Amino acid sequence: MKRGIEIPPASRGFTLVELLVSIAIFTFITTVAIFNNAQFNGSVLLTNLAYEIGLSIRQAQFYGISVRQNAALSFNSGYGIDFNTASPSSYVLFEDKTGGTAHVKDAGDVDIQTFTIGKGNRISKICLNGVTPCSAAIVDVTFLRPNPDAYIRSAGTSYGKAEICLQSPQGLKRKVTVESTGQISAGADDTGVCN
Repeated sequence: MKRGIEIPPASRGFTLVELLVSIAIFTFITTVAIFNNAQFNGSVLLTNLAYEIGLSIRQAQFYGISVRQNAALSFNSGYGIDFNTASPSSYVLFEDKTGGTAHVKDAGDVDIQTFTIGKGNRISKICLNGVTPCSAAIVDVTFLRPNPDAYIRSAGTSYGKAEICLQSPQGLKRKVTVESTGQISAGADDTGVCN
């Protein structure tokens, strides 16, 4: 009867060098996976923020054209969103009570809701009409019935388009675009205006 091949005791396991190399490879792969996961999570959070801002603008548009009743039981107010780079971690939904032709947030208007931007994300720039470099500090996007069109105003001037640039702590960028025709879009910065 034959017996199986016997393995000498010295070759039955890992050597110290093999074990250290295996641990180093495992550590490297784990580090890469964790880093990429954090970057992916940051990208998802920033994209969600862009969509939330787009929905906030859509909410102002809905209030403006569907005539949300204000505190004075009146239906003649406009509604808008105020973006300010001096306060990059928040933006305000306001009721444009003063109306007129200004269509901007001023002392006579009422703040309905202040939205806070968290997780280290922020409004980095405001671009108007696609002109670079982006130098606007404040922009108000207002809607007034019966039109779904947007009044985009900054420093007393009307514009046809506003691009709100968002940036994550990792340096990722997204933008929200509002056209004067009332179109709102959110997504990646393909044009490079946010750089």
